Amino acid sequence: MGWGDDVEFKSAKILTNEAAAEGMRSITVEAGDDILGAYTVPGQFVQIKETDDSKAGFYAIASAPGATPGVCELLIKESEGNDWSPGNQWLCGAAAGTELTMSPAMGGGFKVDEKLGGDVKDVLLFAAGSGISPIRSAIESGKLGGKSVTLYYGAREPALMAYQDKFQAWEAAGVTVVPVLSKPGDGWEGRTGYVQAVLAEDGVAAAAVTGALMCGMKGMAEDVKAALTAAGVDEDRVLTNF
Repeated sequence: MGWGDDVEFKSAKILTNEAAAEGMRSITVEAGDDILGAYTVPGQFVQIKETDDSKAGFYAIASAPGATPGVCELLIKESEGNDWSPGNQWLCGAAAGTELTMSPAMGGGFKVDEKLGGDVKDVLLFAAGSGISPIRSAIESGKLGGKSVTLYYGAREPALMAYQDKFQAWEAAGVTVVPVLSKPGDGWEGRTGYVQAVLAEDGVAAAAVTGALMCGMKGMAEDVKAALTAAGVDEDRVLTNF
């Protein structure tokens, strides 16, 4: 399903709603094949409405395609919402068992197979805040297997960084995880600042065989893309999920 197509919303149900980090909720939704059968590419998203008359919000799917048949996970930022996610407050407060309406999985997602095959050996991942959601789906999809993968994940402080309990498993799967905190406080021994600055410090080892996935605020994405292309990475290999 693409932009401009008519969207047919279907019934779905919240199974769990748990804290993922300060200001973020991890929500598991049970949905049928008419919704999740279209979820085949990491980075795709769904639209969700509280009722048929509500305005829909757009949410990237955090779990990998097919990870649990009939179920998907979402990472939702607690906020008053905006044009893309007007139902955040309602959704973050919804209890297990709550019914909602959801679109089939939409969008092209991260075109890893199309853009990062062939001679791409190194893949750099960039996420900030809740932008880790579709990046997680890419990591756990297995589509980056056999490549050297490094994740730069930025947040203001440790409490605001989701999925820390998954870092060890990601590392075991071959992903080097580089947490980056802009206001770390006392005791932090890792990288500090913003992911784009850390990228500048580390550089790109082999630009000709490097690709990237990124999801986060506009300024971060623009700076990362500029740094990668300046280093010689093919712009066509710097991917977003939208």
